[in-house]
Amino acid sequence: MMTFSIRQKRPDSTGRFSRHRVWLRWLGIWILIGGLTACDDDNRQMTVEPKPIRPVKTMTVSSVETTPIVSQVGDIEAYQQTLLGFRIAGRVLERRVDVGDHVRQGDLLATLDPSNANNTLKQATAELDNAKSAAELAKRNFERMKKLLPNGAISQSRYDQSRSDWQAAASQLERAQAAVNDAQDNLRFTHLIAPQDGVISETSANPGQVVSAGQQVFKLAYNGQLDAVFEVPEQVLQTRIEDPQITVSLLSNPNVKVRAKFRDVTPQADPYTRTYRVRVTLIDPPELMGLGAIVRGQLQLPTIDQVVVPKAALTRQGDQPAVYVVDKQTSQLQLKLIQVARYSDDSIHISGGLNAGDQVVIAGVDQLRPGLKVRLMQGE
Repeated sequence: MMTFSIRQKRPDSTGRFSRHRVWLRWLGIWILIGGLTACDDDNRQMTVEPKPIRPVKTMTVSSVETTPIVSQVGDIEAYQQTLLGFRIAGRVLERRVDVGDHVRQGDLLATLDPSNANNTLKQATAELDNAKSAAELAKRNFERMKKLLPNGAISQSRYDQSRSDWQAAASQLERAQAAVNDAQDNLRFTHLIAPQDGVISETSANPGQVVSAGQQVFKLAYNGQLDAVFEVPEQVLQTRIEDPQITVSLLSNPNVKVRAKFRDVTPQADPYTRTYRVRVTLIDPPELMGLGAIVRGQLQLPTIDQVVVPKAALTRQGDQPAVYVVDKQTSQLQLKLIQVARYSDDSIHISGGLNAGDQVVIAGVDQLRPGLKVRLMQGE
């Protein structure tokens, strides 16, 4: 008798574990490679080179004794001038003069259309004639009543009425005469007459233009003394000068120059430019220095100690002028507020805010900021 036994086949664990070990080996290799790569990245990040320190151009501050000369450009105006306009409203019919024309007292400068003034005068004249007739009639009636009253031919009330009528007619006659006088004046006011000898320095109305009463039509510069007029910064006026030495010269020919004396200054600054209008009177000006000429005025200020730096050094903190100074200990920039005495063509005259020996940055200030570390350019 034959016996059969059935065996159950076991799984081959040896192959499975072998594959597992291979997978773990590759995983370890990849982890090692990733770690080395990360270390390499860290090393590259840690070796970033620092930014170079910005070089700056500076100058060492030192006070110098200066005799400042303030220079301003202005123009020549008449010492005395007046604004001319019509005394009534109307349409400009004719303008007989232009800028630069010399006129004499009594010359006709411009006229208005007289149509309305003529019509008004005609109406007023007609009303005056009626008022004269009414007043004459009322007067004759009153004279007749005055003769009849003593004889009892009329009553007292009738006499009183005739007197009242005469008085009312006389008042109406006065009003009518006044209306005629006004109409005649208005007709005369259609002519604009030069009140003095002079030169027309400005015109502001043309034929056909409607103007109101008192509106400027001309500016008349009287013959005689001349002024030079300048717009002067506030800081210049803050300097008190006992006897200012002022020289005025032609901008086109600086050899033509005269002395001048201070006349007046506007009480308030211009709201936009923050400057004051200063007038100086010319002393014996030459003929070349006439009305409208462009001139340069120069004022010598008292001798003072000031710091002078290039305009390129100027920056601002808010609305205050300032400059950058290099801290000698830390080589960092400090922003210092300054007091500006005056500006010249290419320099700033500083009266306060800096100390002798300060290193002031004089170029490229728009690209700087407080606290920035810098180094001085070689040779400074």
